[in-house]
Amino acid sequence: MAISQAKQILKDVFGYSSFRPTQEKVVEAVLNKQDSLVLMPTGGGKSICFQIPALTLPGVTVVVSPLIALMKDQVEALKVNGVAAEFINSSLTESEQADVIKRALDGKIKLLYVSPEKMNSESFYYTLLQLNLNLIAIDEAHCISSWGHDFRPDYKKLGYLKKQFKEVPIMALTATADPLTQNDIVVQLKLHKPAIFKDSFSRPNIFIEARPAYKRKEVILNFIQRREEESGIIYCLSKKNTEDLSRYLKSNGIAAGFYHAGMPAEIRNRVQNDFINDRIRVVCATIAFGMGIDKSNVRWVVHHNLPKNIEGYYQEIGRSGRDGMPAHALLFYGGKDYNILAGFNDESERKVILNARLDRMLHLAESNHCRRKLLLNYFGEWTQDNCGECDNCKGSQSLFDGTLLAQKALSAVARLQNKLPQNILPHVMTGNRTPDVVAGKLDSIKTFGAGADVSTDDWQRIVNQLVSLGYLKIDYQLGSILALTPLSNEVLFEGGKVMLHRLDEKIKREKKPEPKKRVVAPAFQQEKGLFERLRQLRRTMAVQQGVPPYILFSDATLAEMVEERPTNEWEMKDISGVGNTKWDRYGQAFVDEIKAFLGEKSNKAKPAFQKTYELYKKGLSPEIIASQQGINVITVYSHLATLFEKGVAVDIEQYVMPYELMEVKEILNHQPNASLQEIYETAKKQIPHHVIRLAMSLLKI
Repeated sequence: MAISQAKQILKDVFGYSSFRPTQEKVVEAVLNKQDSLVLMPTGGGKSICFQIPALTLPGVTVVVSPLIALMKDQVEALKVNGVAAEFINSSLTESEQADVIKRALDGKIKLLYVSPEKMNSESFYYTLLQLNLNLIAIDEAHCISSWGHDFRPDYKKLGYLKKQFKEVPIMALTATADPLTQNDIVVQLKLHKPAIFKDSFSRPNIFIEARPAYKRKEVILNFIQRREEESGIIYCLSKKNTEDLSRYLKSNGIAAGFYHAGMPAEIRNRVQNDFINDRIRVVCATIAFGMGIDKSNVRWVVHHNLPKNIEGYYQEIGRSGRDGMPAHALLFYGGKDYNILAGFNDESERKVILNARLDRMLHLAESNHCRRKLLLNYFGEWTQDNCGECDNCKGSQSLFDGTLLAQKALSAVARLQNKLPQNILPHVMTGNRTPDVVAGKLDSIKTFGAGADVSTDDWQRIVNQLVSLGYLKIDYQLGSILALTPLSNEVLFEGGKVMLHRLDEKIKREKKPEPKKRVVAPAFQQEKGLFERLRQLRRTMAVQQGVPPYILFSDATLAEMVEERPTNEWEMKDISGVGNTKWDRYGQAFVDEIKAFLGEKSNKAKPAFQKTYELYKKGLSPEIIASQQGINVITVYSHLATLFEKGVAVDIEQYVMPYELMEVKEILNHQPNASLQEIYETAKKQIPHHVIRLAMSLLKI
């Protein structure tokens, strides 16, 4: 009964017709009062996992959240949906905090967000004792682990909660935790027999690309100019970089700002608010920016410098495309960045593990292998499948069959389990009797010297690749000891192949030529499509309401409106993201705008999709077609699908991978009347909206 009530709340309050598979399992665990660890990628719907139980069960849910901006953002979004939510942190006066606490004790608040510092205070502990707690949710839970990339001492103190509130389920949530950190979260929070939920770390809507650090400013400017009206974040290593790059972009007509910890708080807040509310579309920032932002319509993230670890990189690129729409992550890397970051690590007591993680980040940047595969294997989601959609999969990978070399290395690790450090394996393979090799009696195994025909340096490159590809893993707790993984057996015993980089390839790949600068006419000077009109309506209403535009409706919701074109209340409520409260407040205005557009369109001699076809025949890509018409790229894909259905000769199959087509077909076999959004959710957010639209057209023929 409780889960059916939860599903009704999901529809009525948030406007979603069904849970994603993992979300439903998490909600069921909470309703059964079970502790849980939830790992979902950014944009994967973690918040729903605790917000729905909070509204389903009697009492109040307390959410521990690390940043003021993050709390403010989530509470605003909940209030727009008609949910009684508040936060307590240092931004409130004592009297304001007292008022929130009184309302919580009176049962007038369902979700209460608090900082870890407040959660650990003696005064708030007595408040917790008086509250009717139904759940304690700890967001960004990787902060509790000293192995994590963003360790915060105040999080570590939260271990007292399970001891003091034994009957209250505790949910730990994170998007960035490797297996070591995952285990540490459970231990530090003292979770009791927790249910572990791991959604895929894959974000297929984000195109991942890496380039050597060559003419970065010029490349970034060109990158932005090709993405008119799109919001993005540029992460820089230094405060000076943020200011210099921001000035450069502004001098070239880009609405940009900069953000770093050295700025006065009021100026930082102004820049952040301007970005959230679309008054500026680009922020050049240090990593201090972004963790507290739930802005769903960030379309791209650029790393001006090499990040210090994969966890931080993954979290930062995840701030783009949170709504499931196409996004782009561009990374620049170079030896100078690496040396600066290694220098910072030298000052830390955790130098060894910090440098190991920095090395893994560099290997990801330099690699010719599928980048999504490397990311998934890093987080313990073992796979040998290429994504087909990153820059390496789209380009030339320059690989060779290294199966025999891999088998030799894996055999050595198998014979010396819990004894073989990462930096020693190359010496074992070449038969080099170093003091460490002799002291550990590593020269006595059968495979000692089995790779003497390859240099020690090349063996080090091979070992690095085997770790990045998931055939080996590193146990840092045992002193960076190598261990086998589930993929290892496929190579050793099941005939699995291993493709490696060419060993004669230099660390620095050839510099890519600077793209030709392309001048794009402002979208406002061109005919606006329906998506743009809805986006402008959203912005106008958001300004009137005093909230960020994406809180009203996400880009994904607007895209579905464009696709379905609802013209009444019931059709609009079938759009994902349109709950009862949002319909009451905003729905009719959007219906009226769609009706107006359809009326104008019927009077035009040439349909919009016909203009798309004319540009398509010239060989232009969907992105360029969208730019020239001043419409969103997803609308272009919709036009191509419409043309295909009308029997026009357009090749839409090139935009759909075979496995994506098969999955959509299987879903439709089970749910013949499923909407585009329902297919998207059933596919666990693994297939972008525009690909589903194209696949549905292909399956109609």
